[in-house]
Amino acid sequence: MRITELLDINSIDLNPQVSNKEEAINHLVDLLDQSGKLNDKEIYKESVLNREAQSTTGIGDGVAIPHGQSEGVKTAGLSAMVVKEGLDFKSLDGQPTYLFFMIGAPKDSGGAHLQALAQLSTLLMEEDFRNALINASSKEEFLQLIDAKENKKEEVKEIVHPAVLAVTACPTGIAHTFMAAKALEQAGEKLNISIKVETNGQEGVKNQLTQDDIDHCTCIIVAADKKVEMQRFEAKKVIQVPVRDGISKAEELVQKANNGDGEIYHHDTKKEKQNIIRLFYKHLMNGISHALPFLVASGVLYGILYLVKDQVLSNQSLTLINYVQQLITIMIIPIVSAYIADSIADRPAMVSGFAGGLIVCQGISMSSISANSTSLLAGIVAGFLAGFVSLILKKLFSYLPQCLKGIEASLFHPVLSTVIVLFVMIYLNGYLYIAHSYILQYVSLVESQMSTKILFGFVLGMMMAIDNGGPINKTAYVFGIGMLISYDYYPMAAVMAGGMIPPFIIALTATLSKNRFSNRKDALMNYINGISFISEGAIPFIQQESTVILPACCLAAGLAGALSMYFECSITSPHGGLFLIWMVNNPLYYLALIVLSTVVGTLLLFIFTKLKNNVK
Repeated sequence: MRITELLDINSIDLNPQVSNKEEAINHLVDLLDQSGKLNDKEIYKESVLNREAQSTTGIGDGVAIPHGQSEGVKTAGLSAMVVKEGLDFKSLDGQPTYLFFMIGAPKDSGGAHLQALAQLSTLLMEEDFRNALINASSKEEFLQLIDAKENKKEEVKEIVHPAVLAVTACPTGIAHTFMAAKALEQAGEKLNISIKVETNGQEGVKNQLTQDDIDHCTCIIVAADKKVEMQRFEAKKVIQVPVRDGISKAEELVQKANNGDGEIYHHDTKKEKQNIIRLFYKHLMNGISHALPFLVASGVLYGILYLVKDQVLSNQSLTLINYVQQLITIMIIPIVSAYIADSIADRPAMVSGFAGGLIVCQGISMSSISANSTSLLAGIVAGFLAGFVSLILKKLFSYLPQCLKGIEASLFHPVLSTVIVLFVMIYLNGYLYIAHSYILQYVSLVESQMSTKILFGFVLGMMMAIDNGGPINKTAYVFGIGMLISYDYYPMAAVMAGGMIPPFIIALTATLSKNRFSNRKDALMNYINGISFISEGAIPFIQQESTVILPACCLAAGLAGALSMYFECSITSPHGGLFLIWMVNNPLYYLALIVLSTVVGTLLLFIFTKLKNNVK
């Protein structure tokens, strides 16, 4: 539904007599009532005030959008007013508010008010448009400006053949994926270059590129740290970069793509041209990203069962949950192996990868060496083995007669590759278990002495902050997952604590110093990123002043990891942040060390900034 369909000219006031937040809300409710949208304005006003009590609807940049959903609303509608001298509406950025919209939605209207809120927020992102509304000379002009803006947005959406296409994907599919997409879209808008971005996130592929898009584009940007479908780009110009570059080098990438600076992509040979370390990282992260939901589900179920461990055997429902949790845990290693193999050699390799992973998690070995515990290391080896065996078979099968090509992928390839991988892994499994045992023994030795345990936690925490989602961060994270699978839950708690600190430091700095960051609203959103264990939210701000902010974040994250080890905090889930605080061993200490580390990091940031300014 369009904004102009919800906003009546009678519910607009460009010269209201209001002096505070309460009067502003009362006047907006009256305007909505005047347009016939309400059947009981007091009931509706109560819903608005209840929403306001949760958090301010002053979203910043001079805009407030109070809203409510209740039986006091007859039909969905909007009211609007402009206070040219500004009003203190307790906005998120602490600045005066000039432009007000109020949304009213009936009780049974589902998410109508949320849709209107999303539309308004999108329209009001542009400063020039906000200023035009504030300076409108009449109600008619106010409505015309909104109508023209909505029409303009629809015209942009109807672009048939974007000049530049892009695909973004990160291992977890939560933060980097969408931050890179947003950065590329904004770069396209700034450079006046039409662009369409496909996201490969945790919820699947969104805004998928069509074959028609691909056929008519100039170049395709692939900003990804895990496997994406590349065969569709055959013979097109492609620029492949890490997902971080999609965030930090968006304008440069869009300009290069528009100039056609990419390399012609050939599906069979492209892998050979890429850096071997980046290829290893990409294949590994493809396996980890697909296994992550299994890890989280297994960890959370384990935490729930641990809370009621005395009742598991006597309660049929809990016994069933325990059985399901064990099945999900068994699936983790085969999923990692299968998707590593898939990343290397596509779908024909998944069967052998999965089979190799099952050999690992079942501890099957032909040698005299017993393999009686699950090893992520062995699962990774199985995945890479399956992938490269499939690549070799694919080359050999290219010589088959044409009449046998039809059953190659469905019969010959999966059966033969699975047999080879099974025999090799049955032989290797015992030796990989020895390597796995040495790692566990070394970690156990490190954790047995408090001094080395604290140092261990410091290193893990600092690794999580040093590149915030990059290879070093993911190395620590994968190590934490490997230890978690091996029933050592201390490293993952240190890893998670370290990963939460950078966004918390950015948010606290923005709270204490309103002018520290140009985009203060986004900086404050890092409170949510920190709570959610999404360290990537700190990246744009670290990049602005890496010589000052990065050392503070690294030292504070290291402190968090060290304190986590000192207080023997542990967690069974590899994600969730403070939303899963109830699963942490010694939760109060864990909260306290995160708060302390955040404060220390923020103080260090201010100190480093002052030292840098003094040097200048």
